[in-house]
Amino acid sequence: MAAWIVLGALVGLALVWTVLVRTETFTAEHIFGTRSTPRPPVPSGALALHDTLIVADLHADSLIWRRDLLHRSDLGHFDFPRMAEGGGAVQGFLVVTESPKVITGGGISDKSDQLTALGIVDQWPLRAILDQTERALYLGGKLHRFAARSGGTVRLIRTAQDLAAMLAARQADPAVRGAYLGLEGADGTGYRIENLARLFAAGFRMTELCHYTDTAFAGSSSGVSGAGLTPLGCEAVQELDRLGMMIDLAHASPRTVSDVLALSPRAPLVTHTGSATCHHDPKCLPDELLREIAARGGIIGLGFVPDYVGEGELGAISRVLDHMIATLGSQAVALGSGFCALAQPVPVHHLPRITAALLGSGHSETVIAQVMGGNVIRYLSQNLPGGGPAGTSHERKREAQDA
Repeated sequence: MAAWIVLGALVGLALVWTVLVRTETFTAEHIFGTRSTPRPPVPSGALALHDTLIVADLHADSLIWRRDLLHRSDLGHFDFPRMAEGGGAVQGFLVVTESPKVITGGGISDKSDQLTALGIVDQWPLRAILDQTERALYLGGKLHRFAARSGGTVRLIRTAQDLAAMLAARQADPAVRGAYLGLEGADGTGYRIENLARLFAAGFRMTELCHYTDTAFAGSSSGVSGAGLTPLGCEAVQELDRLGMMIDLAHASPRTVSDVLALSPRAPLVTHTGSATCHHDPKCLPDELLREIAARGGIIGLGFVPDYVGEGELGAISRVLDHMIATLGSQAVALGSGFCALAQPVPVHHLPRITAALLGSGHSETVIAQVMGGNVIRYLSQNLPGGGPAGTSHERKREAQDA
């Protein structure tokens, strides 16, 4: 009875959210971006090159929305049919479990949670509405169910061996695609160390330590404190290293990034950020810190949304990619789109346009192959459970072909 009283109160809050909040922040443009359009013409040489690449992206938020990603839609930036149309081989899904009303700029202390109301509107199970770890497990379970219903064309990646098997299957059938789970922010852990193992067992292979606000684990780049890891956050890093669960430094404050680099011996990962030299936003990391991540064998995904590139156009994405390649080296740069999060110009079936832009900037085919997915494949091959240096064989094969 008490649970239903709570649910009734939440329904009332949802009505308020729909009237007062959704119109301000979760408009159709924010939720879906613009409606997808047919891909503009891509030069034949760029399209031919794109068709030879292993294309991988580190960051889609698509699982929070009530959409069947196995069916093509003109809503949002991502579904699996459009992924196939865009030549995608691997997609990372980051599960969001909390989002405040304020999500832009710095000094954010807003702890409101719009996703609870979204869950009521979208009829999530009661456990997912009331508990954020259960929410993460429910939303992550969607990817399991998509894979189970896909007839083998969508493969869930949990280990380096899963990734290698998917890539081998893809050589025989280009319709095969891989997907893996991560956690956006640490709210889905409930800031309880024991929940990391629960999430790992459910297929989650990476997690951030914070999102838009400072957390019990770490200071956020958009938060108030500018702090680094908390004592509990240090415990979380140690447990993540023990589990073999990757630490995603997206949304982390510079001090948090430095603390993790000092504490964890593993190659670092930032699924989505930008260069502070190119665009002034708290979520964009300074180049000197990006260079340190690159020097440690890490990879950095560029987010496509204006928060990271400054403008809502392909040219802005291309300019920042050019800067990152020149500053960090091509071996450290990757795609971290943010599909289905905020408005952006490149849905998944438009990815050949990025290949064309990189080719137009004068980058070699080897560099383009690294940025468009080779670096992600190498990193996952080395850092997923069961991975190691031998996981770089796909990239070495392409470099041998280029030679």
